[in-house]
Parts: sequence; structure tokens; C-alpha cells
Amino acid sequence: MKSHDAVDLEDGKTGKSGDKPMQRKIHNRALLSGLAYCISSCSMILVNKFVLSSYNFNAGIFLMLYQNLVSVIIVVALSLMGLITTEPLTLRLMKVWFPVNVIFVGMLITSMFSLKYINVAMVTVLKNVTNVITAVGEMYLFNKQHDNRVWAALFLMLYCS
Repeated sequence: MKSHDAVDLEDGKTGKSGDKPMQRKIHNRALLSGLAYCISSCSMILVNKFVLSSYNFNAGIFLMLYQNLVSVIIVVALSLMGLITTEPLTLRLMKVWFPVNVIFVGMLITSMFSLKYINVAMVTVLKNVTNVITAVGEMYLFNKQHDNRVWAALFLMLYCS
């Protein structure tokens, strides 16, 4: 039997019999998630480039913190509306995710500074190359095999960028 701290809510199910199901049924969640990611990623890159370059804005860290705050507010609002489920925030969860968050914030900071000095096309290519390197790293470090569709998508991403 799983403990409460070991419950994984990525699929929206807690595994407990007494839990109420999500109130709203969303069809094609994978497509919706992918589309939302594409729209938000592209718009953030373009807005950040515009703000950092056009207005000679030197507070990139503040811009990043503001965008993260807006993201947290959106996640909390979606959770309160019953559209998504989130795990309860515990000390154990914070300890597990702290190193990942430090690396993520580092990535955001370096991305913000690179966007100020490099054009959007080059930042996009570098991000796409990073995805391929990550997939190769998974193969060698974690013995994870990706099927041909994953490799096709990765190389199509590189080719189109």
C-alpha cells in the first residue's frame, strides 16, 4: 500500500477510493497540453526578446520572477476550478524537488541573459539541440530507449528550426 507522500498525481488520479473524480472531463489532454506549451513558450520567448531588446530593459531577473508568479497563480486557479490536480505541498516534496528547482532557475536566468544578446532563432536552435542531447543522455545514463517516433520528432524539430 502506498503512503500519502508516495502518491503520483500526474495522471489526475490519487488511487484512493474516497476521492472525488475531477469535476470537468477534458478530452485530448495531451494535445491541449502540447498546444498550451507551444503557445506559452513561443509567446514568452518573443515577449522577453521584445522587452529585453527594445526597451533596453536591464531587470531580466525581475521579469522572470514576475512570469513565474503569474504561472503559479494560473496553476492555483486551475486547481481551484477543478481542471487540474496538484499534490499537497509538504516538506518532503520540497526537499525532493529543491535541486531540480535550483537547476531550473539557473536555466531560466541563463536563458534570459542569452535572449538579450542572441537572436530568437539561435535561442530556438540551441533549445532544440538541448532536447536531442537530453534524449541521448537518457540513453547512456539511464538505459532508456526511445522509439523511432521520438527521434523523428526531435530531428524534425532541429530541421525546422
